[in-house]
Amino acid sequence: MRRRPLWMIVVALLGAAAALWGASELAWGDASPPGQPGIGDGTEGGSPDLTAIALLALAGLAGVFAVGGWPRCVLGAILGAAAVYTGWQAVDAQVEGGFSVWSGRGFAFLGAILLLVAGALVVAHARRLPTMGARYEAANARARTGDPDKDMWDGLSEGEDPTADSTAEDRRP
Repeated sequence: MRRRPLWMIVVALLGAAAALWGASELAWGDASPPGQPGIGDGTEGGSPDLTAIALLALAGLAGVFAVGGWPRCVLGAILGAAAVYTGWQAVDAQVEGGFSVWSGRGFAFLGAILLLVAGALVVAHARRLPTMGARYEAANARARTGDPDKDMWDGLSEGEDPTADSTAEDRRP
């Protein structure tokens, strides 16, 4: 059950990045003829920085795997703030024509919703999601049994060198 939120976050962030990149390439109003540059170059109303927010979603995807604990909560809050900003830009855009789901405004709003869902999931599950390197930290923290001979053989089985970093007390017969 721990991996389910991780996959939902991955899908939401990839979907948000794709929707925001698509919104930066599409015209935002119905009055624009097809093929005319849209929001991506700032010639019509709306926000010209959707490509940057799409890249933020992809960077957030890498960040979800790389960090853990409270930095992951901060990452989720940043994704949520970017989602609110993007959603506001999509709703508040002053373009001619109505709101169409298949326009750049519709894709930007969809990307904002996906980004907000991903940010909320990251904040909600920040402590429980696996992080990179956590498996190796747990492997190094093996328990000693108290029997020095058994511990030495267990260490040899795991690849430890019994002669490395040994103190004078460890060398006693």
